[in-house]
Amino acid sequence: MIEQILLKADQPYPNSMLPVLFYPGAFREIVETDDPAQNGIDLFKENGYTNAWVNGIFPYHHFHSNTHEVLACISGEASVQLGGPNGKIIKFSKGDVLLLPAGTAHKRIKASKDFKIIGAYPKGIEYNTYKSEDVSSDDEYKRIKQEIKKVSVPALDPVQSKGGAVKKYWKTN
Repeated sequence: MIEQILLKADQPYPNSMLPVLFYPGAFREIVETDDPAQNGIDLFKENGYTNAWVNGIFPYHHFHSNTHEVLACISGEASVQLGGPNGKIIKFSKGDVLLLPAGTAHKRIKASKDFKIIGAYPKGIEYNTYKSEDVSSDDEYKRIKQEIKKVSVPALDPVQSKGGAVKKYWKTN
């Protein structure tokens, strides 16, 4: 079952009108393969999410204004805060996937030593990264919010392809 997480703007973190999509255990089979990182990257690539990397989540609040981001936990677990300092803390564990709409603040609170994730982006977009100190004025915040509005909804869901949660939950009318 996919969980929708709605986050309100919390300046300097714009977040999104679209919900974060949390897919608990969606990578359950992939994480049990001989090469979960490559197999996860391959699945994302099949669904149009490229520019992939394998690492962790920054230990500070940050967001990307020019693209959505999919994260898949391939080992360990972490507490991740979504939405900024007043946002929701979730447990992100081996096999779980998160799809963050553009503008969604996220931060690793704590993690196991073996915590490792895959990150990827629709159409392989080169992502930017903003921290709170990068959004120094109301005008800058408004400009960033306008940039986020220009990010289109991906054609495919990163995990479920054509008939997935993106089509169901990310309606933009």
